[in-house]
Amino acid sequence: MDDLCEINTFLHKSGIKRLTDVTQLNLAKKGLVRIPDFSRFPVLQYLWLNNNKITKFSCPTTKCCLTELYLQNNQITSISGALGHLTNLQVLLLHNNRLRALEETVAELRRMQRLHTASFFLNPFTQDSRYRHSVVHRLPSVRILDRREVKQDERNAAFQMFSPDRSRVLRSVAFGRRAEGGLMAGGHPSPGHGALSRRAENSTAV
Repeated sequence: MDDLCEINTFLHKSGIKRLTDVTQLNLAKKGLVRIPDFSRFPVLQYLWLNNNKITKFSCPTTKCCLTELYLQNNQITSISGALGHLTNLQVLLLHNNRLRALEETVAELRRMQRLHTASFFLNPFTQDSRYRHSVVHRLPSVRILDRREVKQDERNAAFQMFSPDRSRVLRSVAFGRRAEGGLMAGGHPSPGHGALSRRAENSTAV
């Protein structure tokens, strides 16, 4: 059964007659080997393509209004040039595929500032010891990664790992502020205090 037939079957079962009314498509477990053309669905928001045999995206045919995309359990080797235009995406599941290029994958998702849930586990690049910190640092909007909440200490560690110079500057500034606050709280004279005291002594002597 070809892709178009699968889509038409789904629409018929859902009682949908106009393509402009379609906000979700469930094409999971259909034996698909490629991404169908979704340009006919201008308001598509939720798309299930998981548990198929898809190996790559041939072209960006999905609309920018897509908010949730489920691609887990396929055979996808690259998403380069395929997802970057989906700037409204909030949920992206890509676990259990064949993605090997961590930097390439993360770069494709950099424009997704609303992305809050993502999964990549069981891809080859997740064997990189810096994988999780890299994703946390480069995709700061993500709050749930691989079914685990991203903690603040992870964000701090990722920042120190991938922006060491900025991290040192910020730590130095913070230390300076703490030191200054400690001096003031400890009763040490503030700048100019000595000069004011000397002027007061001179006026008394006169």
